[in-house]
Amino acid sequence: MTVEAPLVAEAGAAPPTAARWAGPLGVVVVNYGSSALLRRNLVPLGRTGLPVVVVDNLSTPEERRAVTGLAAEEGWELVALPDNRGFGAGVNAGVAAARAQGCTTVLLLNPDAVVERDVVDRLAERSLADPLALLSPRIVDSAGGVYFAGSRLRLRDGRTGRRAADPAAPATVREWLTGACLVVHGTLFDLLGGLDDSYFLYWEDVDLSYRAQLAGGRTVLCDDLVAVHDEGGTQHRRGTAKSDLYYYWNCRNRLAFAARHLGRRAMLGWLLRTPAAGWEVVLRGGRRQLLHSPRPLLAAARGSLAGAALVVRAVLRPAARHRRPPVLVVHPGADLYGADRMLLESVDALRSEFDVTVAVPGPGPLVGALEARGVRVVRCPMPVLRNAALRPRGAVRLAADAVRGVLPALRLVRRHGAAGVYVNTVTVPTWPLLARLARRPCVVHVHEAERSLPGPLRRALALSPALATRVLVNSGFTHEVLTEVAPRLHRRSTVLHNAVRGPAAPVPARPRPHDPVRLLFVGRLSPRKGPQVAVAALADLVARGVDARLDLVGSVFPGYEWFEAELRAQVVAAGVADRVAFLGFRPDVAPALAAADVVLVPSVAEESFGNAAVEAVLAARPLVVSDSSGLREAVAGFGSVQVVAPGRPAAWADAVERLLADWPRVRDLAVADAAEARRRHAPERYRAGLVATVAALTGAPGRPSPARAVPGPRRSA
Repeated sequence: MTVEAPLVAEAGAAPPTAARWAGPLGVVVVNYGSSALLRRNLVPLGRTGLPVVVVDNLSTPEERRAVTGLAAEEGWELVALPDNRGFGAGVNAGVAAARAQGCTTVLLLNPDAVVERDVVDRLAERSLADPLALLSPRIVDSAGGVYFAGSRLRLRDGRTGRRAADPAAPATVREWLTGACLVVHGTLFDLLGGLDDSYFLYWEDVDLSYRAQLAGGRTVLCDDLVAVHDEGGTQHRRGTAKSDLYYYWNCRNRLAFAARHLGRRAMLGWLLRTPAAGWEVVLRGGRRQLLHSPRPLLAAARGSLAGAALVVRAVLRPAARHRRPPVLVVHPGADLYGADRMLLESVDALRSEFDVTVAVPGPGPLVGALEARGVRVVRCPMPVLRNAALRPRGAVRLAADAVRGVLPALRLVRRHGAAGVYVNTVTVPTWPLLARLARRPCVVHVHEAERSLPGPLRRALALSPALATRVLVNSGFTHEVLTEVAPRLHRRSTVLHNAVRGPAAPVPARPRPHDPVRLLFVGRLSPRKGPQVAVAALADLVARGVDARLDLVGSVFPGYEWFEAELRAQVVAAGVADRVAFLGFRPDVAPALAAADVVLVPSVAEESFGNAAVEAVLAARPLVVSDSSGLREAVAGFGSVQVVAPGRPAAWADAVERLLADWPRVRDLAVADAAEARRRHAPERYRAGLVATVAALTGAPGRPSPARAVPGPRRSA
């Protein structure tokens, strides 16, 4: 866990105000019989102008009436659940409501926590700057004593607390943050699939922190920011008797965590320490309570037995997870760009019906994102066709990867692909052949299409889908390019447009784009994607007297550092070094899109689809795209889009000026286009089509039920 001290730049500065704050934050509070605490603690914060969502887990009719009246009085959104569904389910419902209001990040707040608006604003700023971080302030009691300042979990035996270090095995210790006052960005929340509601009460925050770290995120204790624990909420006061539910769920969920996340040896270690752990939980209510009733001990014992049953089942029946048909998914990389995010969408869909294993060639942020979803990930050397393979050194490496990867890949196909193999690209050509050798059905999902490639190379790329049992293509353009060189694939191919997620309620662009006009490029920094055209167009606009700047969001492939150097030299030579920002890779591009006026998608090579263009439309941002291939198909019918010949900077500058000259109308069209894009690219449509295609090959029922992220990585012995 990172502990942040006060920033030097903030010393002596006035607290941020809502006007300075760059993005929307919503407050989510789960209520259960605590309307009095809400009135005392939440009302002052809500009256500062923050959007507030209260989720009421039903306790009594009187309490429901009280919280309903309070929400109406204060203008809060109330999510009234029909029964008590627990803390995790309440948080998930509240975050969904906040996201529907356009909130980018959320503050999860307990009814017995008090936090000032300036603290919330600082937490929001840090969350927007670091979307993969969980953030918590230091929490104190009314006397200033420390209530929470970060905590640890020792994976060897399940001990928790600040003292839960393990000098003998420091790598087995994980930091976690309490859900009492926790800020989480929507990107991370989506990546993790929200809170695991199967815990019902307690340990959800430990689980969330653990999965966030697996997914490449981090836990950050903001030690310079303080929230206050209201002692009026007595359930959490140490030394005060707790409810039976407190003892039961703490003891049960400690072992539930082990059963979800750990290998057999660690699970047994946690099980052996259960009596001591249960006693520690009981003592949080003080020894004096035991003089009056044995109920705390009985509740802890019942919870421990329930948790032990989960562990025993996990230890004795590890094969239970394989009851669904096993499908092997193959992907050519481990980054988190557009194609990789589509892989996450595909895996979420397939996991609704199949037991999924994903094979990737190496490490990367995609691995953590998959493991945080509970997906088994294996690394396997595989030949990946890239442009570098056209050079002698690249060709040698490609051949070496092919030789090294054949036997491991064949073993994976036989072990994890009994029901089928789903290959998410044509650039890993050996896998469909291996699936045939192993007599496994295979689906190849084609995301690549370039009509300009030499005929022999196009035919070579068509070999992979030609060996497949079934072919999915991401656009009509891709289908045309593929069937031109392999006409027999026409009957075996199905067009399935990409699912692209956008904000539930996009914020319209600025009423007046000026001082300066903000241009944005999102994508790989490569000659094919055309950032050099965006830079040249910016220079042309500046020469015409347009005050504009350009943000470049993205990084280069390893081995293409030379292109970034050339691009930076172009920026300097054009005299726009003070107007171009190289922002690097961003796991979440939503803040960059929200800050932009016009998005540029200047690809000079053919694109099979155009995820970046659709993301811009979903964000209600006018854009300029190259008039070629799948990009034209992706933006067809959208009135806020200018389609321009690729590679001509002056024409791109003209297109930007046309948008600016008709800005009020274009801005309104962008909002309407966003609504239509949400319909076209709804994840539910994509998931249903993908599951049905794979299920038809495997003989599985293939009911396209909505995929749900299953918390926690798969266990390994």
